[in-house]
Order: sequence, then structure tokens, then C-alpha cells
Amino acid sequence: MSDLKIKLFNFFKNPITVFVLKSVAYFAILLLLLYIYGYNGVGSAKFIYNDF
Repeated sequence: MSDLKIKLFNFFKNPITVFVLKSVAYFAILLLLLYIYGYNGVGSAKFIYNDF
């Protein structure tokens, strides 16, 4: 293996690096879900069973 591959492998094995990368990934997923929820229009329509 080349020296760069070994350094990258050791970098991604570091628990702090794994924690930071997972946190960034979860935050990006949360932002994506909030962005999608904003276009859904859930708050704008009335509930279908209110008139019954």
C-alpha cells in the first residue's frame, strides 16, 4: 500500500473522525428532511375529518 492510503485509512479509523463525519451526515439528512417537509404544505390544508 502506498503511504497516502495508509494515512487515509488511519485517519478514517480515528474515533473522533468517525464521530464528526457521522454528525455531519445526520445533520445533512435532517436539513434535507426539513427542506422536503417545507414543500409538503402540511400546515396549509385543513384536516379532512374536521367537517364530519
